[in-house]
Amino acid sequence: MFRVLLVDDEELVRVSIGFSVRGAMDNVGVVGEAANGLEGLKLIRESRPDIVITDIRMPKLDGLEMIRMIREENLDVEVVVLSGYADFEYARQAMKYGVTDYLLKPVETESLRETLGVCIERIAKRRNLVQEEKLSKRVIAYIDGHYQEDIFLDKLAEEFGSSSKYLSSLIKNETGKKFSVYLTELRIRRAEDLLLHTELGVKEIAASVGYSDQRYFNRIFKKLTGKTPTQYRE
Repeated sequence: MFRVLLVDDEELVRVSIGFSVRGAMDNVGVVGEAANGLEGLKLIRESRPDIVITDIRMPKLDGLEMIRMIREENLDVEVVVLSGYADFEYARQAMKYGVTDYLLKPVETESLRETLGVCIERIAKRRNLVQEEKLSKRVIAYIDGHYQEDIFLDKLAEEFGSSSKYLSSLIKNETGKKFSVYLTELRIRRAEDLLLHTELGVKEIAASVGYSDQRYFNRIFKKLTGKTPTQYRE
């Protein structure tokens, strides 16, 4: 359910818009009403609605100032402005604060439905981006902690309940590198550290960073560093 807060100094307008909101979409509901910008800002901070529908001209704190404060405080809401013909220029000014849309009074249900649809799409997109970012960080942390194992994309996909193609895209976006390149470079960096700061043999180091075949490890190491492991240690 997407939560809507109504802010307008006219009670009849709030009742009318509230009725229209409830009838516009099944997955949208009104969670509060405010008669001016100060009340609206307080309710936004407290109830964290997804969408705010607000008038422009209101006592105590007008809609433009309220929207400006919403953006300054980084309150994560979509804002829709209500405007009469006389306030059209104010509505245009509100657009610079990133409002989703402005609706002329009296508001038609179909126009409201379309605008709410746009709000929901933007909210969903933003939430998806947040989830993708969280998942990509978890995947990278997993790779960083398991690089010495026999790790591959299908295993990651199984671990995180996703597809290998999707995870490959996330890793590329997060690191700027393909999964195989990121994993190889991670392993070789760790091998470099072990060569310089331990007395482990090359075979032991290769195994400890995920390579069971020492000759293959030597080849990859030289390709990335320009030196064999022995030369690098010396």
